[in-house]
Amino acid sequence: MDGTLLIGAMSVLSPPQIQLSIVYEQIENGWTQARIAELPGVTTAAPTRAEAKDMVLDALREYLLSFTEEPAGEGEREPIALTISA
Repeated sequence: MDGTLLIGAMSVLSPPQIQLSIVYEQIENGWTQARIAELPGVTTAAPTRAEAKDMVLDALREYLLSFTEEPAGEGEREPIALTISA
């Protein structure tokens, strides 16, 4: 997969997409740091690249969920689906 973040769906043929990048860097003790380049606060590290990837995708999910805790406004709401894949 390509690390694509998909938001909502305007049509079956062409859902809108936002491209984000995972940056991997070797850090101390052989661990791999993974971060979302476009969201500096989404960073993690693990012993392997695969584990770092899983963890940074989970961190991205948690980061986005943090915005849902305090809904703004009283207007009519329509839920959208968000899929994170890499």
